[in-house]
Amino acid sequence: MSVRAVRLLVSVYMALFVFLTTWPGVGLINMVEPLVLGLPLNLFLIAILIVGGLGVLTALYFSEKRAED
Repeated sequence: MSVRAVRLLVSVYMALFVFLTTWPGVGLINMVEPLVLGLPLNLFLIAILIVGGLGVLTALYFSEKRAED
């Protein structure tokens, strides 16, 4: 993947992250009842978003490092 494509992916993911963790988007996942691994659904999905952000930013780091070389 090119650096430009990875940057676009990171931008889209972070925009989605902000939307889902703030007022308009959190209403879509604001459910307590279905428990996933002992966590309410909204807390589980926020944890998944954080782990996904780590993965996306790691991919950006390595693509920038590869393009530098």
